[in-house]
Amino acid sequence: MLVDFTVENYRSIKEPVTLSAVAQKQSARKTSATSKRKGIKSDQEIAPGYHVKGWDMEILPVLAIFGANASGKSNVIQALDYLLMMMTHGIQETVNQKRLFKYAKLDPFKLDNISAKQPTKFELRTIFDHNIYTYTLEINQHRVILEKLDYAPHTTKRIRRLYHRQWDEKSKKNIWKTGDDFAGPHNQLQQSIKENDLFISTLIKLDIPIVKEIFDWVKTRWPGIHLGNENFELDLIKNVIQEDMDASDSNIILTESFKIIQKFDTGLSRIEIKKKSEEDSEYNIYAVHKNNKGNEIYWALDEESLGTQRLFNLAVKIVLTLEVGRLTIVDELGTNIHPNIVKYIIKMFQNPKVNPLNAQLIFTTHDNTLQRNNLLRRDQIWFTQKRPDHSTELYPLTDFHVRNDLAIDKAYLDGRFGAVPFLPSDEEMILQGDEECQES
Repeated sequence: MLVDFTVENYRSIKEPVTLSAVAQKQSARKTSATSKRKGIKSDQEIAPGYHVKGWDMEILPVLAIFGANASGKSNVIQALDYLLMMMTHGIQETVNQKRLFKYAKLDPFKLDNISAKQPTKFELRTIFDHNIYTYTLEINQHRVILEKLDYAPHTTKRIRRLYHRQWDEKSKKNIWKTGDDFAGPHNQLQQSIKENDLFISTLIKLDIPIVKEIFDWVKTRWPGIHLGNENFELDLIKNVIQEDMDASDSNIILTESFKIIQKFDTGLSRIEIKKKSEEDSEYNIYAVHKNNKGNEIYWALDEESLGTQRLFNLAVKIVLTLEVGRLTIVDELGTNIHPNIVKYIIKMFQNPKVNPLNAQLIFTTHDNTLQRNNLLRRDQIWFTQKRPDHSTELYPLTDFHVRNDLAIDKAYLDGRFGAVPFLPSDEEMILQGDEECQES
């Protein structure tokens, strides 16, 4: 599970920002005495956190980031996705994906001459087998400056090194240090790692017991954060479904995905996957509808509305994520999807019976109706806004110590938490309109 993620000097992010899935302590939350009379749930009732054995913490299943256009909320989750792609595939292969993922390249903060020449820094903390793993990376356009993986066992809570790699400018080579807990033949690969690639992307292909859980979590995550690459998504989905069919002679993923879509009244009778031909190993996905006589009508899924296509893509992601307890990241979750459907998806992740393996969902959105009571806890709501130097600031709603019966959506639009656009006044709008009329 994701504990928290920190990034510095990436795109609009200049100073370090941290997105945390650690739940606020119960004693730190303000609860109104009138909340129960108003039918307002406590944070714990809205979404119980995952209690981590051996640690005094709970991890949240959902995080939502709100903010004005161009405030940098997408860059926060792009940075996380970018790091996970590099960890899985290596730097060079990730860079080659920039045709599909435009953010799959290293872009430091460019509005500051100093920052533009400084490395980008990432830190990812996760928890598996009750141990906390911390992966740290400092990288510039030319090489990896620092890469290290540590872990803290829940028994001692002391940080122990797995491996540490530091670029030495004088000798023009990496200085390696390996912890006792990470001994093994895999460390012989250190000397073959290029200065512009990651050790972890090589290790992730190997079977190393002490890091197996975190590596499985990283490499089985669905790539990308956008719902806009329909053709790319469908190709991935076809491959996944084909593997599922080859392994079990059934459409388990397809069946479970359709169960989700069926709840949303899309008009689909079912979804079917068929080979293009008897000789062909490739598949096509078809949407099946019934006409007024009850006859089934087939057409390719990409002929469906954009909303239905995105809903299907998202449903497959949800099924795979819940099935293995992984992480799904989505930018602008509400795009072409009705707000009530988005709310249902959030509730799926927050229901322990539906999500027993502690899968997580992180998303950005402009839909402030999701802030209304009883859907998201106060520590699940995050904001981004621009600083005076145009860099991104990220902060949680809990910084404002609001009551749990506050109309958060209204207070947000009123500007109480920042993270909203500055719009011209009515007078300025009228003056601008007069000027445009005079010019024409």
